[in-house]
Amino acid sequence: MKRIGIIGGMSYHSTLQYYEGINRIVNERSGGMTSADLVIRSVNFQQYYEWMQRDHWELIEKSLRNEAWKLSYEARCDYVAIATNTMHKVAECVEDMLSPPNYNRGDVRLVHIGDCVARKCYKAGIGRVALLGTEFVMSEKFMKDRLRQNGLEVVDNFTESEIREINRIIFDELCHGKVTDKAVSAFLNIAYRANHRDIESGNAGFDGVILGCTELNMLVPNESIMVKPEYQSHFQFIDSTEAHIERLAELCLYGG
Repeated sequence: MKRIGIIGGMSYHSTLQYYEGINRIVNERSGGMTSADLVIRSVNFQQYYEWMQRDHWELIEKSLRNEAWKLSYEARCDYVAIATNTMHKVAECVEDMLSPPNYNRGDVRLVHIGDCVARKCYKAGIGRVALLGTEFVMSEKFMKDRLRQNGLEVVDNFTESEIREINRIIFDELCHGKVTDKAVSAFLNIAYRANHRDIESGNAGFDGVILGCTELNMLVPNESIMVKPEYQSHFQFIDSTEAHIERLAELCLYGG
Protein backbone atom coordinates (compact mmCIF):
# COMPACT_ATOMS: atom_id res chain seq x y z
CA MET A 1 0.00 0.00 0.00
CA LYS A 2 1.22 3.49 -0.90
CA ARG A 3 1.01 6.42 1.52
CA ILE A 4 -1.21 9.32 0.44
CA GLY A 5 -0.62 12.84 1.77
CA ILE A 6 -3.49 15.32 1.61
CA ILE A 7 -3.35 19.08 2.10
CA GLY A 8 -6.85 19.76 3.39
CA GLY A 9 -8.94 22.10 5.47
CA MET A 10 -10.00 24.21 2.46
CA SER A 11 -12.71 23.79 3.59
CA TYR A 12 -12.82 21.08 6.24
CA HIS A 13 -16.23 19.94 4.94
CA SER A 14 -14.68 18.60 1.75
CA THR A 15 -11.67 17.15 3.61
CA LEU A 16 -14.06 14.99 5.61
CA GLN A 17 -15.27 13.56 2.29
CA TYR A 18 -11.70 12.74 1.29
CA TYR A 19 -10.98 10.85 4.50
CA GLU A 20 -14.22 8.90 4.42
CA GLY A 21 -14.20 8.30 0.66
CA ILE A 22 -10.63 7.05 0.33
CA ASN A 23 -10.99 4.71 3.30
CA ARG A 24 -14.36 3.41 2.07
CA ILE A 25 -13.00 2.48 -1.37
CA VAL A 26 -9.82 0.94 0.06
CA ASN A 27 -11.85 -1.14 2.51
CA GLU A 28 -14.39 -2.24 -0.11
CA ARG A 29 -11.64 -3.48 -2.40
CA SER A 30 -9.40 -5.04 0.24
CA GLY A 31 -11.95 -6.23 2.79
CA GLY A 32 -11.49 -7.06 6.44
CA MET A 33 -10.38 -4.19 8.63
CA THR A 34 -8.27 -2.56 5.91
CA SER A 35 -7.98 1.23 5.94
CA ALA A 36 -5.87 3.61 3.89
CA ASP A 37 -2.30 4.67 4.68
CA LEU A 38 -3.22 8.34 4.81
CA VAL A 39 -1.68 11.52 6.22
CA ILE A 40 -3.77 14.72 6.32
CA ARG A 41 -2.34 18.18 6.93
CA SER A 42 -5.40 20.32 7.63
CA VAL A 43 -4.52 24.01 7.30
CA ASN A 44 -6.33 27.11 8.55
CA PHE A 45 -8.48 28.15 5.58
CA GLN A 46 -9.10 31.63 7.01
CA GLN A 47 -5.48 32.54 6.35
CA TYR A 48 -5.64 31.30 2.77
CA TYR A 49 -8.97 33.05 2.20
CA GLU A 50 -7.45 36.36 3.34
CA TRP A 51 -4.48 35.85 1.05
CA MET A 52 -6.82 35.15 -1.87
CA GLN A 53 -8.82 38.30 -1.22
CA ARG A 54 -5.60 40.35 -1.19
CA ASP A 55 -4.24 38.59 -4.28
CA HIS A 56 -1.23 37.28 -2.33
CA TRP A 57 -0.84 34.11 -4.35
CA GLU A 58 2.90 34.15 -3.78
CA LEU A 59 2.20 33.50 -0.08
CA ILE A 60 -0.24 30.71 -0.93
CA GLU A 61 2.34 29.15 -3.24
CA LYS A 62 5.04 29.31 -0.57
CA SER A 63 2.74 27.78 2.04
CA LEU A 64 1.49 24.95 -0.17
CA ARG A 65 5.02 24.11 -1.29
CA ASN A 66 6.01 23.91 2.35
CA GLU A 67 3.05 21.67 3.21
CA ALA A 68 3.77 19.41 0.25
CA TRP A 69 7.41 19.17 1.33
CA LYS A 70 6.40 18.15 4.85
CA LEU A 71 4.08 15.44 3.55
CA SER A 72 6.51 14.06 1.00
CA TYR A 73 9.81 14.37 2.86
CA GLU A 74 8.97 14.31 6.56
CA ALA A 75 5.84 12.10 6.46
CA ARG A 76 7.32 9.96 3.62
CA CYS A 77 4.16 10.08 1.51
CA ASP A 78 4.32 8.56 -1.97
CA TYR A 79 1.63 10.83 -3.42
CA VAL A 80 0.49 14.32 -2.46
CA ALA A 81 -2.92 15.86 -3.16
CA ILE A 82 -4.36 19.34 -2.66
CA ALA A 83 -7.97 18.80 -1.59
CA THR A 84 -9.43 21.86 -3.30
CA ASN A 85 -9.73 23.04 -6.90
CA THR A 86 -8.95 26.72 -6.37
CA MET A 87 -5.51 26.13 -4.82
CA HIS A 88 -4.53 24.28 -7.99
CA LYS A 89 -3.84 27.77 -9.33
CA VAL A 90 -0.32 27.18 -7.95
CA ALA A 91 -0.25 23.41 -8.54
CA GLU A 92 2.44 23.60 -11.22
CA CYS A 93 4.78 25.26 -8.71
CA VAL A 94 4.16 22.43 -6.25
CA GLU A 95 4.70 19.86 -9.01
CA ASP A 96 7.96 21.56 -9.91
CA MET A 97 9.12 21.49 -6.29
CA LEU A 98 8.49 17.72 -6.10
CA SER A 99 10.34 17.02 -9.36
CA PRO A 100 14.09 16.46 -9.90
CA PRO A 101 16.48 18.21 -9.55
CA ASN A 102 14.58 20.19 -6.89
CA TYR A 103 13.58 17.04 -5.03
CA ASN A 104 15.63 13.86 -4.80
CA ARG A 105 13.75 11.54 -2.43
CA GLY A 106 12.36 9.52 -5.28
CA ASP A 107 9.17 9.31 -7.32
CA VAL A 108 6.80 11.53 -5.32
CA ARG A 109 3.99 12.97 -7.39
CA LEU A 110 1.30 15.61 -6.98
CA VAL A 111 -2.02 14.06 -7.99
CA HIS A 112 -3.67 16.92 -9.88
CA ILE A 113 -7.44 17.11 -9.49
CA GLY A 114 -7.84 18.23 -13.13
CA ASP A 115 -6.18 15.05 -14.40
CA CYS A 116 -8.51 12.96 -12.22
CA VAL A 117 -11.59 14.81 -13.53
CA ALA A 118 -10.51 14.27 -17.13
CA ARG A 119 -9.96 10.59 -16.42
CA LYS A 120 -13.49 10.29 -15.01
CA CYS A 121 -14.93 12.17 -18.01
CA TYR A 122 -13.32 9.77 -20.46
CA LYS A 123 -14.68 6.78 -18.57
CA ALA A 124 -18.15 8.32 -18.83
CA GLY A 125 -17.77 9.10 -22.55
CA ILE A 126 -17.79 12.85 -21.94
CA GLY A 127 -15.70 15.13 -24.15
CA ARG A 128 -17.34 18.58 -24.07
CA VAL A 129 -17.76 20.15 -20.63
CA ALA A 130 -18.60 23.27 -18.68
CA LEU A 131 -16.72 24.12 -15.48
CA LEU A 132 -18.36 25.50 -12.34
CA GLY A 133 -16.40 26.58 -9.29
CA THR A 134 -15.05 29.62 -7.48
CA GLU A 135 -14.46 32.87 -9.32
CA PHE A 136 -10.80 31.91 -9.68
CA VAL A 137 -11.63 28.55 -11.27
CA MET A 138 -14.28 29.94 -13.62
CA SER A 139 -12.56 33.19 -14.62
CA GLU A 140 -8.94 32.08 -14.93
CA LYS A 141 -7.25 29.53 -17.17
CA PHE A 142 -5.31 27.26 -14.81
CA MET A 143 -8.00 24.56 -14.50
CA LYS A 144 -9.47 24.97 -17.99
CA ASP A 145 -6.02 24.65 -19.53
CA ARG A 146 -5.30 21.50 -17.52
CA LEU A 147 -8.56 19.94 -18.71
CA ARG A 148 -7.77 20.94 -22.29
CA GLN A 149 -4.29 19.43 -22.00
CA ASN A 150 -6.09 16.20 -21.17
CA GLY A 151 -8.12 16.46 -24.40
CA LEU A 152 -11.40 17.86 -23.08
CA GLU A 153 -13.27 20.67 -24.85
CA VAL A 154 -14.20 23.29 -22.26
CA VAL A 155 -17.18 25.58 -22.91
CA ASP A 156 -16.54 29.02 -21.43
CA ASN A 157 -19.75 31.04 -21.70
CA PHE A 158 -20.79 31.97 -18.16
CA THR A 159 -21.68 35.60 -17.42
CA GLU A 160 -19.91 37.66 -14.79
CA SER A 161 -23.02 37.75 -12.63
CA GLU A 162 -23.34 33.95 -12.79
CA ILE A 163 -19.70 33.53 -11.80
CA ARG A 164 -20.13 35.91 -8.86
CA GLU A 165 -23.26 34.09 -7.69
CA ILE A 166 -21.60 30.66 -7.73
CA ASN A 167 -18.60 32.15 -5.92
CA ARG A 168 -20.88 33.71 -3.27
CA ILE A 169 -22.74 30.45 -2.69
CA ILE A 170 -19.48 28.57 -2.23
CA PHE A 171 -17.81 30.94 0.24
CA ASP A 172 -20.84 32.35 2.06
CA GLU A 173 -22.82 29.12 2.33
CA LEU A 174 -21.21 25.82 1.35
CA CYS A 175 -17.90 26.44 3.14
CA HIS A 176 -19.99 26.89 6.29
CA GLY A 177 -21.91 23.67 5.67
CA LYS A 178 -25.08 25.54 4.66
CA VAL A 179 -27.26 24.23 1.80
CA THR A 180 -30.52 25.94 0.81
CA ASP A 181 -33.16 25.24 -1.84
CA LYS A 182 -32.51 28.74 -3.18
CA ALA A 183 -28.83 27.95 -3.74
CA VAL A 184 -29.67 24.64 -5.42
CA SER A 185 -32.14 26.39 -7.73
CA ALA A 186 -29.62 29.13 -8.62
CA PHE A 187 -26.92 26.56 -9.28
CA LEU A 188 -29.14 24.48 -11.57
CA ASN A 189 -30.42 27.54 -13.41
CA ILE A 190 -26.87 28.72 -14.14
CA ALA A 191 -25.86 25.33 -15.53
CA TYR A 192 -29.04 25.11 -17.60
CA ARG A 193 -28.72 28.62 -19.05
CA ALA A 194 -25.10 28.04 -20.04
CA ASN A 195 -26.07 24.87 -21.87
CA HIS A 196 -28.98 26.65 -23.56
CA ARG A 197 -26.67 29.48 -24.71
CA ASP A 198 -24.27 26.92 -26.14
CA ILE A 199 -27.07 25.28 -28.12
CA GLU A 200 -28.36 28.65 -29.33
CA SER A 201 -24.88 29.46 -30.65
CA GLY A 202 -25.09 26.46 -32.98
CA ASN A 203 -23.40 23.81 -30.88
CA ALA A 204 -24.85 20.59 -29.52
CA GLY A 205 -24.51 21.64 -25.89
CA PHE A 206 -22.06 20.15 -23.43
CA ASP A 207 -21.96 16.54 -22.28
CA GLY A 208 -20.96 17.24 -18.71
CA VAL A 209 -20.87 19.91 -16.02
CA ILE A 210 -17.78 19.64 -13.86
CA LEU A 211 -18.33 20.45 -10.20
CA GLY A 212 -14.99 22.25 -10.00
CA CYS A 213 -15.19 23.04 -6.30
CA THR A 214 -14.91 20.36 -3.65
CA GLU A 215 -18.06 21.66 -1.92
CA LEU A 216 -20.31 21.94 -5.00
CA ASN A 217 -21.45 18.31 -4.73
CA MET A 218 -23.53 19.52 -1.79
CA LEU A 219 -25.83 21.18 -4.36
CA VAL A 220 -26.33 18.26 -6.73
CA PRO A 221 -30.01 17.27 -6.77
CA ASN A 222 -30.99 14.25 -4.76
CA GLU A 223 -34.25 12.49 -3.98
CA SER A 224 -35.25 15.14 -1.43
CA ILE A 225 -35.13 18.03 -3.92
CA MET A 226 -37.79 18.71 -6.54
CA VAL A 227 -36.19 19.15 -9.96
CA LYS A 228 -38.25 21.27 -12.35
CA PRO A 229 -38.71 20.07 -15.96
CA GLU A 230 -36.69 22.93 -17.46
CA TYR A 231 -33.60 21.64 -15.66
CA GLN A 232 -33.69 18.39 -17.60
CA SER A 233 -30.78 18.58 -20.05
CA HIS A 234 -28.56 16.05 -21.74
CA PHE A 235 -25.51 16.46 -19.56
CA GLN A 236 -24.07 14.72 -16.53
CA PHE A 237 -22.55 16.20 -13.40
CA ILE A 238 -18.91 15.21 -12.90
CA ASP A 239 -17.86 15.63 -9.28
CA SER A 240 -14.22 16.70 -8.99
CA THR A 241 -14.12 15.60 -5.35
CA GLU A 242 -15.33 12.12 -6.22
CA ALA A 243 -12.91 11.87 -9.16
CA HIS A 244 -9.98 12.91 -6.97
CA ILE A 245 -10.95 10.51 -4.18
CA GLU A 246 -11.36 7.55 -6.56
CA ARG A 247 -7.94 8.09 -8.12
CA LEU A 248 -6.22 8.58 -4.75
CA ALA A 249 -7.75 5.35 -3.47
CA GLU A 250 -6.48 3.50 -6.56
CA LEU A 251 -2.99 4.91 -6.10
CA CYS A 252 -3.05 4.02 -2.41
CA LEU A 253 -3.84 0.40 -3.24
CA TYR A 254 -1.93 -0.17 -6.46
CA GLY A 255 0.39 2.77 -7.15
CA GLY A 256 0.77 3.89 -10.72
